[in-house]
Amino acid sequence: MPVTKQTIIISPWERVLAILTAVLCLTITILVWLSVSSYQAMWPLPALYFIEIVTLSILSAFTFVRGDPLGQFMTWGTAGVIGVFSILAAFSVGLFYFPFALIFAILSISSDVRNKKHIPAHLGTFFLAGIAQFAMILMLAEI
Repeated sequence: MPVTKQTIIISPWERVLAILTAVLCLTITILVWLSVSSYQAMWPLPALYFIEIVTLSILSAFTFVRGDPLGQFMTWGTAGVIGVFSILAAFSVGLFYFPFALIFAILSISSDVRNKKHIPAHLGTFFLAGIAQFAMILMLAEI
């Protein structure tokens, strides 16, 4: 595949890891949902958090595997969102999701290094997504 300005080079192991991360995130979420729903109502919270995390991980993996330039921003943002969620929910289910944030961060960094992209610019995406998630969780906690 010829490399153009719009093509991002993705190694085979990164493709597998991105897909595996999304599948495992979905699997863990289903298991947590089944476990938690027997003790408490799931709608609207925590169901919205779970739907958000699974959706982000699947979209990130999909755009990343395609080599879409948006995929790099998606993986950085997903790492920020899931990272903040896992920290704020650490006393309940958050620790189950921390490995996914870590894997998306590793994928983001390795892709940026290989494609000679600006990591500090992408770190901004990471932090903005994390701040947005933090604000959303605090806002919804007040409701």
